[in-house]
Amino acid sequence: MKSKLSFNIFLVIAAISLFINVGSYGVIESSDARYAEIGRAMHVSGDYIHPNLLDVHHYHKPPFTYQITALGYKIFGINAFGARFFLQLAVILQLILVYRLSILLFDNKKTALWSSIIYFSFPLVLMSSRNLTTDAFLTTFALLSIYSWVKYRQSGVIKWLYTFTLSLALGFLTKGPVIFIIPVIFILFYNRTEKAKRNFSIHHITSWLLFLVIAASWFAYLGYNNPAFLDYFLGKQTADRFSKNAFGRTEPFWYFLAFAPLVGLPWFLAFIYLLKDQKELFKRKSLHFAMLMAFVIPLIFFSISSSKRILYILPLYGLLAILIADLFLRINTEKTKTINSFIIGFSGLILLTFIIAPFINTGMNFPYYLVGASLFLVILIVLLYKLTKEEVKFKPILTSLMVTVFLLISASTILAKNELKVNASKPVTDFIIDKNLNTRDILVYNIRKSSIAFGLNKSIISLYNGHGSLNRETQFETDLNWKKHLINLKNPAELENLHQIVEKPTVLLLYKKQLPKKLDWLAKKYTHKKIMEKWTIYY
Repeated sequence: MKSKLSFNIFLVIAAISLFINVGSYGVIESSDARYAEIGRAMHVSGDYIHPNLLDVHHYHKPPFTYQITALGYKIFGINAFGARFFLQLAVILQLILVYRLSILLFDNKKTALWSSIIYFSFPLVLMSSRNLTTDAFLTTFALLSIYSWVKYRQSGVIKWLYTFTLSLALGFLTKGPVIFIIPVIFILFYNRTEKAKRNFSIHHITSWLLFLVIAASWFAYLGYNNPAFLDYFLGKQTADRFSKNAFGRTEPFWYFLAFAPLVGLPWFLAFIYLLKDQKELFKRKSLHFAMLMAFVIPLIFFSISSSKRILYILPLYGLLAILIADLFLRINTEKTKTINSFIIGFSGLILLTFIIAPFINTGMNFPYYLVGASLFLVILIVLLYKLTKEEVKFKPILTSLMVTVFLLISASTILAKNELKVNASKPVTDFIIDKNLNTRDILVYNIRKSSIAFGLNKSIISLYNGHGSLNRETQFETDLNWKKHLINLKNPAELENLHQIVEKPTVLLLYKKQLPKKLDWLAKKYTHKKIMEKWTIYY
């Protein structure tokens, strides 16, 4: 297996499993649909500088994620595959970077291969490949910056210094200052273990000037045109995200401390055991200590921050995977049984879930052929442990890889068969298109649904009646065009505008609610009604 399961073969397996079914279901509310829709608006308008969400400027994040998503549409068309294409490439690049960084740090190709497989098996990594946000791209640039710095520190070759600052700049254009957190903490501790090969020179100045030119380009352009933008980004989008519940994303302090182990199963359990077993490796000026601090300190930082989403901690797991692989390689073979219990226990739980799920009334559609696939995988794992002569330590690695590939492919299949239940609205927009209703104005009552605009590839009209998702930030609008797409039903003048709109044929969409009695007149404008799960379609 050593000769067959090379890193390149693993990479092909990972790529196939990432791309299979990735476009088989529509974009999912809210983050996946929101980023997909902003990218679509960029692609359609040709404006790659000013992000736009449902016809209102949306400056919550720098533009890189939207821009590269728009490039996906240019290549593959406006569809879910185009939206998520570069997301899969980002994960593949992360696997390569984890592999190469592991070789730089520990000079062992076996550790490097195991590192990349362990990283790929983290549930958080799989989640990031199916949820279009900034986090997968940010993680790629964070890993590239760490790899470039280690390469520069070890070799002294100047081009790696420029690659380091370039990757930080691209990360800054992806999610702002948060790009510094993990690389800087790692570097502060790593530099104590690796002496610099070069003294300070003009290249240190010019490389950081390169960073400033690229990282500040978008902010400087917008700030030049409107000075209020810089206050907005530095204040509400940076400081307030950390210190206040600016966007309704606050969670308790223990949120990441509780969920970080869960999204790192099963290898996070192995990590705790390995850490305890080899604690003597974690001396203050050791590489192991540097890697541990690069995980623990950012985790505490994100825990203190008010704004919390589980994918925020994704950049921590590349270094964690490398650390786990090295510790696992060093462990006494006899103690591998404990690691096996973690891996087999988790894998068995996952496969058992897929075996019994179709026979339980959960309201979800679980294909029965996944039962057969699960049973087949159980047999493969049993044969792996009972009959093969593979290296003892490699068996849990291979087991986690097989379960990961199965989980990634089957989860996408389940999402495709349960779109309305998982908050993807593609069946709704497909119905509108099949009925030739997509040329009409589309009204969505009292909720922001980016997936509707994306699925129909057109602007929609949102009817605001108090729902927080439609409290849009309009201070940067230069005209009143946005009012055509966001009608405040509490404003008599705008309500009168709605009366005029529905005099022509339109489509009205309701999600998980009915119209209040005072809007009964609106429902009477339509002759047909279609109920699809949580959706009601009037036309």
